Amino acid sequence: MKKTVTVSLGGVVFCLDDDAYRELSAYLNRLEVHFSKETDRREILNDIEARMAEHLKERVTSENMVVTISEIKRVIQIMGEPSDIGASESKRDSYRRENRAYRRMYRDPDNRILGGVCSGMAAYWDIDPIIIRILFVVAFFWGGGGLLVYIILWIVIPQADTIAEKLEMRGEPVTAENIGKSFQGNENQNKK
Repeated sequence: MKKTVTVSLGGVVFCLDDDAYRELSAYLNRLEVHFSKETDRREILNDIEARMAEHLKERVTSENMVVTISEIKRVIQIMGEPSDIGASESKRDSYRRENRAYRRMYRDPDNRILGGVCSGMAAYWDIDPIIIRILFVVAFFWGGGGLLVYIILWIVIPQADTIAEKLEMRGEPVTAENIGKSFQGNENQNKK
């Protein structure tokens, strides 16, 4: 018989067994210590928690299901340990080869001219956005269909609002390290 604990992780309620709760609590404490000097540490930790909740929701099939320590360890392995943050390039490259990132198409709100469709498509295919923009302009003047296609894509493709969605758009793994780097990158852009 094991004791269970109900927790809210990223705004989602989970029932964890006692071992899983202690493992999750220790991991979150390590992350908090690692990001303690960051000005946006609360936002970074909230994004990490939200991403962890997404990973747990993939496997939790019912409200009454208890999350075990093995499931928490799986999520921690996906997110990465704080000691991995700032690891050598070779370690990061091997991680990317082993755990290919899920790439999804979003509209890019950070580099948009109109709706972010072209910059989102460019991020998805890892090419320069100007190429996609030129193709749409040529399609517009060639047959007039470019504008209609752009408007349809604007409606159909969701906008990348969260850090996790922006990382997925670029094909980067959604790990604690990359979420932290995204906040540091935003902070550097705001200083300019």
